[in-house]
Amino acid sequence: MAKPNALITAAACLLMPVFSGCDRAMLPGGAQEGTIEYALAFPDMDPNGLMTDMLPEKAVLSFNQDQQSFDLSAGMGMFKTSMLVNTPAQVVDYHMSVMGKNLVAAFKRRDLLTLNKTGPPLTMVKTMARDTIAGLPCKQAYLIYDQLDAPEVEVWYTEDLDQKNPNWYGPFSDIPGVLMRYEVVQHNIRMRMEATKVTLGPVDPLVFQKRPEHQEVSPEVFNGQLDEVLGVFTN
Repeated sequence: MAKPNALITAAACLLMPVFSGCDRAMLPGGAQEGTIEYALAFPDMDPNGLMTDMLPEKAVLSFNQDQQSFDLSAGMGMFKTSMLVNTPAQVVDYHMSVMGKNLVAAFKRRDLLTLNKTGPPLTMVKTMARDTIAGLPCKQAYLIYDQLDAPEVEVWYTEDLDQKNPNWYGPFSDIPGVLMRYEVVQHNIRMRMEATKVTLGPVDPLVFQKRPEHQEVSPEVFNGQLDEVLGVFTN
C-alpha cells in the first residue's frame, strides 16, 4: 500500500473555474493550479463498526506546478492531517493534529521508504482503457508487485493537469499523471479514493506553507504517533 495513513497519499493538481465535463481542448497545455476533491471509502472496514462514523469522507488536494497540499479531516475535525509536498526540495512536511496535539515532521526520500512499505513495483502495465473522472479524461494502468497479498494495483490517472513528477514521494512514482482513482494501504488501513470535483484557478500560496503552532518531531516519532492514533480504527 502506500502513502500516509487512511488519509494519505496521492494525486497532485492545479485549477480554475469548476467544471465537470470538459475535454482536452479546454485545457491547452495542461492546467497548472487548482484543487481536487476526493471521495473516500474504506472497503475493509465494518460499515456498522463503532468507529465508522469517525472516518473521513473527503480529502482535498491543492496544487501548483511544484507543490501540493493534501488535506484530510476526520472525527468531526478532531483528527486532521496535511501533507505539504515540495517537489524541488524533495521533501514532504507531514502535519497531524489530534485532540489539541499538533505535530509536523519533514520526510525526505529515505524517510518516505518507511512510510510507504509496499516498495517499488516490478513493472507498470498501461492499458488501452479510458474513462472520464471528475470531468477529465483518464488512463488506466496496473502496477505489478511481487507480494502475494497485493500482486497488482489498479490506478486511473490524468495527464491533463500540468504537474512535474506529481507522484515522486509515494508508491505510485512510476505513474506519469495525476491520480484520479486508486487505493492505498497504510498503517493497516485500506483507503479507496476517487476524484469527484476539479476546480481550476489560483491557489493561495499560504496553503503550501507549514501550518503554524505545530511541534517539529522526527519522522520516526511522527510515525509512532500516527500508528497509535490510527490503531483505534484497526483494533
